[in-house]
Amino acid sequence: MIAGELLLQVPGCEDGDPPYSQELIGGGRVNRSYLVRTRRGRFVVRLNDNSSSDPGLDRDRELALHTAAAGAGVAPAVVYAAPDRSSIVTEFLDGRLWTPHYFSRMRDLRSLGQRLRILRGVTPPPLMRYDPMVTARRYADSILRHDGDEASRIGMLLDNGAEALARSGWGKRAASIVHGDLHHGNVLTADRIYFIDWEYAQIADPLHDLACILAYYPRAAMHGGLLLEAAGLDKTGATPAMLADLTNVFVLINYLWYRARRVTRTVPATDLQLESAALRRLLTLAPEAQPRHTSAAHSRDFSGVGKGNGDVAGD
Repeated sequence: MIAGELLLQVPGCEDGDPPYSQELIGGGRVNRSYLVRTRRGRFVVRLNDNSSSDPGLDRDRELALHTAAAGAGVAPAVVYAAPDRSSIVTEFLDGRLWTPHYFSRMRDLRSLGQRLRILRGVTPPPLMRYDPMVTARRYADSILRHDGDEASRIGMLLDNGAEALARSGWGKRAASIVHGDLHHGNVLTADRIYFIDWEYAQIADPLHDLACILAYYPRAAMHGGLLLEAAGLDKTGATPAMLADLTNVFVLINYLWYRARRVTRTVPATDLQLESAALRRLLTLAPEAQPRHTSAAHSRDFSGVGKGNGDVAGD
């Protein structure tokens, strides 16, 4: 539960008054969240348990981009962020989280794309632009330090990823704020659609968020043109083929993210399944690359065509 100095940062508790209630509402791979009710309303307090060890996280960047997005009304308002970035307090939005089914419905995808168009219009803070292949190689280096036998296959996957990134037109469109992790648990419909949990937000090609959606929910791929139009990216020259190429890059990074975590810690079975699904998808593009895993779970999962998912199970 939330206590001590952090509780004093929650509106309604600043004078030492106890909250009406506290409730654990989310415990993911990189944080835990509590709903705190006070005389001044409802607030979400998130504890960033793994901020120092989880690959790809930068809490200062997250705060800057979340705050900018909140100013445009596409994210909950930030109430407080701990100086050491170990916690963040935001307003609570009373709405409904999406389910995977939303990503197969045209009206919902159109609404989602329109909200991403608003996000694209937000002036980004002066932060370094994200480079997917730099991230991919960082994860690959972490893997190969522990398992050099994977060098050939991972090298081939990186080469394919670099080629797909070039075909996607990455770098030719104006960079914007992207959420970077649009699985259904991070999309909420209240009075309008909001995006929550900005841990993997970046300054990047705006096509990145659409690629994220298609990577997590492959059935949305048939509506790629609709997403491009709703997000206004068709006007920038982005095509469904470019989106498909960038989706493959996103799947590659997703796979390497899971694999890099597994070389340094024990991971749950769901992580193994998601890692396997991402790799199966990559191997359909490069069948000459043979998987080399010792996990029994991986051996079972490599049959058939899989799908890539995000931090929470996808479609």
